[in-house]
Amino acid sequence: MPGLGLYVHIPFCTKKCDYCDFNSCSMDSFDDAREIVDGYLEALLREAEIQSAAARELGAKVVTVYLGGGTPTCLSEESLRLLVTAVLRVFPVAHNAEITVEANPGTVDSRKLGLLRDIGVTRLSIGIQSLDDSLLARLGRAHSASDSIRAFHVAREAGFDNISVDLIYAIPGQIMKDWKETLDGALEFRPEHISTYGLMLEEGTPLWGDVKSGKQAPCDEDLEIDMYYLAKDKLELAGYRHYEISNFALPGYESRHNIVYWRLEPYIGLGAGAHSYVDGERRSNLTDPTDYLRSIKSSGSAVCESEAFSKADEMSTVMILGLRMVAGVSEEEFRLRFGVSMRDAFGTAIEKGLALGLLEWDRERLRLTRRGLMLSNEAMGEFL
Repeated sequence: MPGLGLYVHIPFCTKKCDYCDFNSCSMDSFDDAREIVDGYLEALLREAEIQSAAARELGAKVVTVYLGGGTPTCLSEESLRLLVTAVLRVFPVAHNAEITVEANPGTVDSRKLGLLRDIGVTRLSIGIQSLDDSLLARLGRAHSASDSIRAFHVAREAGFDNISVDLIYAIPGQIMKDWKETLDGALEFRPEHISTYGLMLEEGTPLWGDVKSGKQAPCDEDLEIDMYYLAKDKLELAGYRHYEISNFALPGYESRHNIVYWRLEPYIGLGAGAHSYVDGERRSNLTDPTDYLRSIKSSGSAVCESEAFSKADEMSTVMILGLRMVAGVSEEEFRLRFGVSMRDAFGTAIEKGLALGLLEWDRERLRLTRRGLMLSNEAMGEFL
């Protein structure tokens, strides 16, 4: 049994960003925010106790824990202490587990980061997004570039030696010079991990509305491609290993938690909208925080959907997720897992990807080409 990944969802933010389509909500959207947050955390801990029993029955250790959102660091120090220590206590967590907390630069200080380090958090993921204040305002971020710089240095002072930063490109109005300056600024920090994401204009978000109405102009597609390859080449030249479509790490600092997802290994999700994949079944929780806490309180479960994977489903998902990783999918590992070769299972899809120059194959691994990295959806769609 592979080790388990554990995801804990905190849906609350101080302010919801204008581009955000995640399952999150602003604290000020509730008249009784304190009561909702306290009730939500109580429900989380109850779900943790129930799910930990299932984990122990599987005989698997939790090897990665990830608190995401939303903004986990918008919680008070006492709430964070209660949540993290309870989760680490009730689950069978491996002694060398990777324990990550997402942080918004505007919601952390030396006390909060020192607390996180003291209670066992080993990795911090800071949502910098840009080091240009005008672009941060365009995204509706609740922090400034100076907040990001301060947050990174305070995290180092608190003892974090494994820090990831998130950056966004293809922001409306962003030019190549802006993106290069953000990359250069991030490299001055020398974080252990850097994620670079092309902005997705999600229908219904305020930024999508601004673009649709003509108030903002979307990023040119060719410029977005050039921004992607600038990041790839610049970060690799600086010593970062490009190990997944959007992720770069110094050697040994790849995100172990995300690799659990990309390899379709088992994971448990706690909280509103969280997903789990255990014993070939994918489950998802109710997304609304109030619905979630009521359901946990009444029945001990908030699962609203479940899907049992067939062998064909699992093979397809392993290929699609595995191709996100720059190393690609191992023929040997695929054959050991499913009893067939990749060519036997997906010969037509592989041949098409090779012919289009989106895939490359060395008889041991199938992977995306440099061109395929930016056309990954086209390549992966053939494996559905």
